[in-house]
Amino acid sequence: MDKKTMFDRLVENALDFLEKAIDELNEHPKYSVIHFHASLELFIKARLMEEHWTLVIAKGKEPDWDKFVAGDFKSVSLDEAASRLDKVVRSGLSKRALEEFQGVAKDRNKMIHFFHKAHSPDADSKQKQEIIKKQLTAWYFLHTLLREQWKNTFAPWSDRISDIDKSLRKFHEFLKIIFDNLKDEIKNQKRVGILIRKCPSCGFKAKKHSKDKDTVYKSECMVCNLKNSCLQIECEDCDSHVFFEDEGFSVCKSCKKKYEPDDLVKVLIDAGAAYTATKDGDDSYDEGNCDYCDGYHTVARTENNEYICTSCFEVFEFLERCGWCNDPNTGDMEASSWAGCNFCSGKDLDRD
Repeated sequence: MDKKTMFDRLVENALDFLEKAIDELNEHPKYSVIHFHASLELFIKARLMEEHWTLVIAKGKEPDWDKFVAGDFKSVSLDEAASRLDKVVRSGLSKRALEEFQGVAKDRNKMIHFFHKAHSPDADSKQKQEIIKKQLTAWYFLHTLLREQWKNTFAPWSDRISDIDKSLRKFHEFLKIIFDNLKDEIKNQKRVGILIRKCPSCGFKAKKHSKDKDTVYKSECMVCNLKNSCLQIECEDCDSHVFFEDEGFSVCKSCKKKYEPDDLVKVLIDAGAAYTATKDGDDSYDEGNCDYCDGYHTVARTENNEYICTSCFEVFEFLERCGWCNDPNTGDMEASSWAGCNFCSGKDLDRD
């Protein structure tokens, strides 16, 4: 069996488990969790396999192609896979995505190895609702990976993935009950100055946002509990507010201007303050590198004196210069005079 055939079967298996999880979500939440977790792991392993089949093998186990084809091997755990996606494939999971996937894994482990309170004789609808919300949130992050970050990998299955997403939309009827019961609270939130916007996960206008611009803040949906890091800026072309969630890619709803992390860096840096600082010998406004996501020149000093990575939305108090290449970085630069940073090789110790 060749690699392509194995890869195709792996993806088909992931889709089968996912479709089964949706069928069971309402009536049989226990089995839905188990099947959803299986699908999640298979999609992640498929992305690793596209890079190289040995990445699917668990740490400390010797890769053997014949055993791999026969299925006689121990595969990576979710945490191991996430690490390899980040460090080897260079297409890692966001912090929020990993947290949601780990939450599903914990529920699955309770189901398999002990029990889960949502699948007991006295389980009430609220406990089942929590299971449904968790899976819908996890699907939001998985679907984003399949549709955007990993779209080239899973392009042949785009229609089937789209159909699955439409199937999950039927559970919005359940979420609408929650939304209807929250209408008074949403009105109260608006009265005290909280900005309410449409949630990208459940689709209801119930996601709480700060009104502060040019700073990262935490946003939460009152319906599906989606939590993520957000930022808003004033559009350069039309002065409308542009919202970013978990990453520096967005589009202005008014004028359709597209923004990417490089554009966001330039918006966040106060050009006037940076010019004055440079004249005074202050280089703290130089664009920096992020050791958390390996973003190159994605860190900007804002007018609030925060250092924000426009790729992963991590916030830092200060930057340090690499002792070898002199670029500002968010990581520990103590040994950088010989080891370098994420974007330079440092001193060549083998050089005469």
